[in-house]
Amino acid sequence: MKHGLLVVGMGVLILGLSTPAWPAKVAVLIPENRIPAGEDPINDPLSKQAVLDMLESMGDVGILWLIHHLENDLGHIVNIYGTDTDDPGFVENDNDLIFITEEIGSGTVAGDYRIATKPVIFTESYLLDDMGFTNGASAFTGGAMTNEIKIVNPNHPITQGMPETLAITQIDSFTGRPYMVTFGTLTDLSILADVGEILAVLPESVNESSNGDPLPENAPILIAVEAGTPLDRGDTNPARWVFLGYSDVDPNDLYDGDPTTRTLSVLNDLGIQLLDRSIAWALGTLTRIPDWPLR
Repeated sequence: MKHGLLVVGMGVLILGLSTPAWPAKVAVLIPENRIPAGEDPINDPLSKQAVLDMLESMGDVGILWLIHHLENDLGHIVNIYGTDTDDPGFVENDNDLIFITEEIGSGTVAGDYRIATKPVIFTESYLLDDMGFTNGASAFTGGAMTNEIKIVNPNHPITQGMPETLAITQIDSFTGRPYMVTFGTLTDLSILADVGEILAVLPESVNESSNGDPLPENAPILIAVEAGTPLDRGDTNPARWVFLGYSDVDPNDLYDGDPTTRTLSVLNDLGIQLLDRSIAWALGTLTRIPDWPLR
């Protein structure tokens, strides 16, 4: 086991997570049209590189950052699947964690991984109804723009030790301020079926979505679901789930920011901490949370 170390200014953040002695196999689900025809990124390294090149050429720098982070920083093995041709049974059998990116069309996945026996992380808010969080109802924003989030459950291993309100993005050189990014969430909290623990929400200052829809107070952007939790139809999830609303829509043209960025590609250390802790907790390798001497 190994522990990571991050530095924020002069403060040191001790990551209370351990990575497996073996690298985990992580299935990353992406839009089908990012996989060139005839390529097999699972079994052919050259095909995998062709997919990475396609992601870069299409501006999907968030997915590209995620794949590199999982492999180069966390030491995992990434298997890339298109959501039109993935076989959920094979994906589940061949991987330790399933990561569904925000860019996929929710209809291409729907409830395919609701019964998966492997942990699932998804960043697409339009899957919340398919995964059993909303009593079958749909009420989603299309994204809410901010650079801060609010921790409402500081006792969960994913969020323990974090400040109540935190900026999660780097400084935008275009504006001199933290990047504005988008989060997927809900416009109507009454549809929630009390599934899992809400760990983080949008700050009170964010009361309208990017589409102009009013947002409720405490709109959730991070929900952790322990295995065996009752879902909206009375079934249960076989493995741990995390909904992390890191939408990868670029809002920066709305405020004269850098239009080439995506949410995942501009996370600061705290934003990455939330992602890494979500991954480790889902895999069952988040073991302890020491105090962080934050400045």
